[in-house]
Amino acid sequence: MPRPSPRYAQAPALVAFGSAVRERRLALGLSQEALAHEAGIDRSYMSSVERGGQSVGLVLAAQIAQALDVTTAELVAKARL
Repeated sequence: MPRPSPRYAQAPALVAFGSAVRERRLALGLSQEALAHEAGIDRSYMSSVERGGQSVGLVLAAQIAQALDVTTAELVAKARL
């Protein structure tokens, strides 16, 4: 299992974003694997995003938001960033 980068591990903004992604995914009844597939990333990477262990760039945030059927702004607002 990949370990989170010490630089970003447990950064509050990343944890908040990951929690918002997880909450929306569960509300839609999606598995991590299904969401990762729709977003075009590996399931293990999605898991790390949800745990706050990966820094997510704008393009990936947009891909995840699209896969969750929300705008990037809505996802960021849900994370209260």
